[in-house]
Amino acid sequence: MIRHLFKLIWNRKQGNFLMIAEIFFSFLVLFGVSSLVIQFYQNYQKPIGFSYENVWMLTATPQDTPNEERIQRLEQMLNELKALPEVEHLALSSANGPYTNNISTTTISRNEVETESNYIEVKTLDFDKVMDLQVEEGRWFNKQDMVSNRKPAVITKDLKQQLFGDEPAVNRTIALGKNEDGTADEQLIIGVLEAYKPTGEFEDAAASFFTYTSYADTSVAHSRGRSQSYFYVKVKPGTAPVFEEQIIEKVSAIAPGWTFNIRPLEDMRTGYMKQSIIPFAALFIVCFFLILNVALGLYGVLWQSINKRYAEIGLRRAIGASSGSVYMQFLGEIIVLATFGLLLGCFFAVQFPLLGVFNLAPEIYVTAILVSVLTIYLLVIMCALYPSRQAASIHPAMALHEE
Repeated sequence: MIRHLFKLIWNRKQGNFLMIAEIFFSFLVLFGVSSLVIQFYQNYQKPIGFSYENVWMLTATPQDTPNEERIQRLEQMLNELKALPEVEHLALSSANGPYTNNISTTTISRNEVETESNYIEVKTLDFDKVMDLQVEEGRWFNKQDMVSNRKPAVITKDLKQQLFGDEPAVNRTIALGKNEDGTADEQLIIGVLEAYKPTGEFEDAAASFFTYTSYADTSVAHSRGRSQSYFYVKVKPGTAPVFEEQIIEKVSAIAPGWTFNIRPLEDMRTGYMKQSIIPFAALFIVCFFLILNVALGLYGVLWQSINKRYAEIGLRRAIGASSGSVYMQFLGEIIVLATFGLLLGCFFAVQFPLLGVFNLAPEIYVTAILVSVLTIYLLVIMCALYPSRQAASIHPAMALHEE
């Protein structure tokens, strides 16, 4: 039976080549989209490591304010905002907070191991309480770190895995960045976080590195461009949006002439989700219509093939072929054609992990190949069911009479 199917396909190789090409290109498109879908889904399942509910980000931009005056006003703002009954926790941090689209990276090294890491500089001690960070090993920054001779650091678990593997990381040192003379600043690890993905749910777990530098540290240079301060305000659940105006009024009275902007992290997250999903949705729609086009093409080709092979079907039925064998013949032909296209597609698909095309984990490519193969088989079988049934229902006498 299989040999007979191959002979039938070879006799109509010119028309079948086009069908194989359609299946081949459909598989490649489906494989690419499936890889991204699986990657997005796996990233979404991983913990982001922080809580964005009831957290607002307040940006304060001074206007050519001297450094000491700026520090004094920041301290007054912190005290005034903490005193508000609606505020649970308050912290100052660097600009690359969650959903800000700001990225700051640095080189982290230990012995001969070197990697790039997301770099977050916290400027007050309560950032962990505001963002509800989960410390798995060690601790978060405390007041003793403010006077410590060794620069403290908190890292995420994935960064620890890259630098130390399964070994403990707390109380061990790593090197941060590179100075002009080729040396690096040593940092003492005091804690390890479960995770921290400031770029959002759809991104892979970002190796992150936290360091503490007080906002009142006058040894740190602040240029006009870097003088912006970022407050992260944790408000009580149920706080009305009108409280944003109260915060703006409060800080504007402390620092007249400064520019302030406040946004809830939940709104920032919504904007991020739209920004991430819209391009992917557009790609998915294009893929859907491409697959639909191929399905309609396969259906039409099969229908035309039955009309052209009316006499062949009647002759087979006349010499004793059952309707079931005719049905399985046409179904088998399209499955064999799909197999040719899929084998060719799989040959190219296995090159993706070898060449690092999407820079994804190998298991994602394997899963995407399996999903794409099963989808294509399901698609061609569904397209072949009705035409094959029509072929099987042809009466031999009627077919031979028409011929």
